[in-house]
Amino acid sequence: MNTPRRWLTVRQAGELFQVSPKTLFSLIGRGRLPAEAVLRIGRQIRLDVAALEAGLVGKPKGRHT
Repeated sequence: MNTPRRWLTVRQAGELFQVSPKTLFSLIGRGRLPAEAVLRIGRQIRLDVAALEAGLVGKPKGRHT
């Protein structure tokens, strides 16, 4: 049985992960977040908590090339 996905606004996700919304918008724009984590509804963006956690865990910090 599938569990319901938990979608947050960029502001809510920023508070949860302790990053600024500007950083999240930048990551979205550069395609650095997993595609399944981002839902666009018109001009609104929602982020899936579980997909973000899975995509961000284990990523090295610092500059990516």
